[in-house]
Amino acid sequence: MEASAFEPLASIFAPADVDAWRKAALKAAGAGGLERLIRRTLDGIAIEPLYAPPLGNTVPDVAPAGGWPGAWTIAQAHRHPDPALANRAIRDDLANGADAALVRLDCALARGRSLPDGVLAYDRPALVRLLEGLPEPALFLECRERARELAALLPEAGVCILADPLGAALEGAAIEPEAELRDTLAAMRRDPRLRLLADGRPWHAAGASEAQELAGVLATWLHYLRALEGAGLALEEAAARLELVFAVDDDLFPSLAKIRAGRLLAERILSAAGIADPAGLVRIRAETGERMLAKPDPWVNILRTTVAAFAAVAGGADALTVTPFDRPLQEPSPLGRRLARNVQLVLREEAGTGRVRDPAAGSWYVAHLTRALAEAAFDRLRRIEEAGGAIAAARAGVLQREVAQTRARRARLLATRALELTGVSAFPTLEERAPPPPEPFDLAASLAAARAVLADRGTGSRASGIEPLPAIRLAEPFERLRARSDAATRATGARPSLPVLGIGRAGELHDLLTWVENLLAVGGIAAERLPAAEEPADLVRARGVRSLIVCAGESAAARVPGLVAALRAAGVARLRLAGAVPEGAEGDERLAPGMDVLAFHEALHRELGIVDRGEGERS
Repeated sequence: MEASAFEPLASIFAPADVDAWRKAALKAAGAGGLERLIRRTLDGIAIEPLYAPPLGNTVPDVAPAGGWPGAWTIAQAHRHPDPALANRAIRDDLANGADAALVRLDCALARGRSLPDGVLAYDRPALVRLLEGLPEPALFLECRERARELAALLPEAGVCILADPLGAALEGAAIEPEAELRDTLAAMRRDPRLRLLADGRPWHAAGASEAQELAGVLATWLHYLRALEGAGLALEEAAARLELVFAVDDDLFPSLAKIRAGRLLAERILSAAGIADPAGLVRIRAETGERMLAKPDPWVNILRTTVAAFAAVAGGADALTVTPFDRPLQEPSPLGRRLARNVQLVLREEAGTGRVRDPAAGSWYVAHLTRALAEAAFDRLRRIEEAGGAIAAARAGVLQREVAQTRARRARLLATRALELTGVSAFPTLEERAPPPPEPFDLAASLAAARAVLADRGTGSRASGIEPLPAIRLAEPFERLRARSDAATRATGARPSLPVLGIGRAGELHDLLTWVENLLAVGGIAAERLPAAEEPADLVRARGVRSLIVCAGESAAARVPGLVAALRAAGVARLRLAGAVPEGAEGDERLAPGMDVLAFHEALHRELGIVDRGEGERS
């Protein structure tokens, strides 16, 4: 077929009629107007319902020069405490599609973490076992702190060693970041294997917004860039020895725009520093963040990490690490590692995302969101610089306090389900659907060996003076509720439950009853639907019901006040109402969208006698 026979796909559709869209949107929005369709991010950035040139939108010149390398690097993360099992897992990953292995090595045990949930502490023999037979160009050892010591332990290895003194201090390491940085710089001058990380994962794990994470990463990157230049490296070489790391999550477009904004700002900073062509000097690695992962119904984590992975590659990340879906529960299983690997392989080999230079190009929405994020991050970056730079600002707690406020705002959105977590606070399941277990290993021996290594190194002898960032997962408050109710189920042999009575027509009750069932399931409580009865009060009296939820349809709203009085007389001590409840109906609590679900369940657990049985409070 002649090439001229092909027509652009858009040519078969009628031109967009913005006026028609506006009329339809106004009709749907009702009295609140189009403002009701605008939402704002935690950075205060407005997300409009439509972006188009007739509305005054244009595509700003915000596309970074670098990025979109075609086939990004698939980097699998490993932190198993057994070096032989870690070696076997790395071999498996590299043989089945991964391009690189990233091994996390630092001194987290000194901060009171257990090995499976923390990271490794290896001595020379363990490192030799870890690296045995592995292709060195594909190995990256992320030690954060004590990089010089690690390099000395492996003088002959060709691995890449990644350090981040400030990130280590922000995660609670007992180090002095300036001294640690000086030690690392001294080693970097003679050891080309060493690189520095400017890492957004501690900020993201602490609940930071996109602009806050960008500001923290760029401030760290600038600090390290100046330090490398001060140590005698040319600016181009210094930039090439740095890596920016961002966490991405299942909020697709903000994550995508964050990667783009990070590259844009870094390239423009290098241009302002006198580098004529900064493209290719800014290397960005993305990792799917752990704060979005959940223990209940962990299979949903596969969907979360898939969305986050697409955001990273569409945003132009040079390398990507996908966290296994079972990471919050255990040391990742072989299935968890395989699925994490395959998410990227499907995106690259089947979806063909690596064959598109800039998948988000031409989107007015992405362009404006990128610009807005870049501006918000740069404003914070300027404040950090005014406070003396990254380490001085971290010591003063400038950005930590701002992140704490964002974390509190996010917690409120989660508690009221304005921000929903599928499988946790929305559409939860009471069924146990646990993943397969990981390979068994001798945890006691690994703990003893690692503690001996840390004792030899003298970890904890220096305090950083920096307030550490807490690492959270958004699902943790809900997981505590579920852990308590699951423990009660195991102890009694029956799932805690609460009777639910529906009044009104079946058609109008279906959605309401489903909503109440989901609300109860959030805290691990089963809804016991009572059958329809001519006299509900007699049914309740006969069953000895003392606590009850009444769901009222519109057709039964007028009956609610009288029914409440009858139920009280029948012995119901705790009465909650949902649905069409008229003013004056004297229930003990009104259940409605926007309520504080966490507070509701804490009170309900106390009422039902669901107490902490030891494991119930473990997150």
